[in-house]
Amino acid sequence: MKAYTHNGYFTSLKSIVHFYNTRDVLPRCKPDDPGEGTTCWPAPEWTANMNTKRVGRLGLSEEQEDALVSFMQTLTDGFASFNAAR
Repeated sequence: MKAYTHNGYFTSLKSIVHFYNTRDVLPRCKPDDPGEGTTCWPAPEWTANMNTKRVGRLGLSEEQEDALVSFMQTLTDGFASFNAAR
């Protein structure tokens, strides 16, 4: 399974694009909230280095999120996966 960001919380490009689009729009989740990642986000681990000027409230529609993900999936550096080299 793929993992994204420093802590591996996100398992797809779509989920991380949605996070950067809605982090500061959606409310904080309550413990064990079934809407986590869709209708709410967990509290950040650390807030001192959060970029609140450029991400968190992008105003993208779902279609725009999907288009951004589609674009990113066309990018390649020539490697199939990090683990393939090990």
